[in-house]
Amino acid sequence: MLLAEAFTTSARRYDLLTKLNPGYRRELRSATRKLAELLDVPPGRRPVIWDLGCGTGLSTQALLKTLPNARIVGVDASAGMLAAARAKPWPDGTAFVLDRVEQLPENPAPELATAPDGVFAAYLLRNVPEAERTVALESIRALMKPGTPLVLQDYSVVESQWAQTKWTLVCFGIIIPLAAATGAQASLFTYLWRSVMRNDATRTVLTRLARAGFERATVTSARGWHRKVLHTYVALNQGRSQ
Repeated sequence: MLLAEAFTTSARRYDLLTKLNPGYRRELRSATRKLAELLDVPPGRRPVIWDLGCGTGLSTQALLKTLPNARIVGVDASAGMLAAARAKPWPDGTAFVLDRVEQLPENPAPELATAPDGVFAAYLLRNVPEAERTVALESIRALMKPGTPLVLQDYSVVESQWAQTKWTLVCFGIIIPLAAATGAQASLFTYLWRSVMRNDATRTVLTRLARAGFERATVTSARGWHRKVLHTYVALNQGRSQ
């Protein structure tokens, strides 16, 4: 709950800070296109996409730019982030649910009654306790239709000393000072630095996906300054028809 409260406190400044992150929104769009390429939806039916860890809705906006006809259900554990998301204009069919991803199997919200055609989760898994990450992926998979895609996007630097150095310089030279200057909770962005430095290696995430029952998992690195820092994982729920 402390982490969710920290996000709530900084929700009003979150969009501004991400705007100052070169390539942040470009890489979100790139990841949503990977999801779109793997959707298998009959013509004429609107795809249902779950946006887990949606925050203030930046990933939701990226999904709608790529899939303008989709019905998006955004989920986040921070009430403040969701309030910021709900305050934005959205097309019909867009909804937001307050919950932790680990608790979704027990959530009775009607917006979650329809299994998704695809799941998108940017910067989510790192904020799940390490011991619970594989179980969280298992829970997500259990709610998905057979053969549907999952796309994760998150930071990981443990496999590259240069990436660790670059991430540290960016955080302490740019992100944390800007957070303090804009009135955001600087401790949240110190947590951001620390959580990325300790986050799973990409090979560990791929192993977690396999253990959770996903197949054909792959990972790619982002461009620009995000290279070897930001990664996108693509996997399929087991049972995809050939």
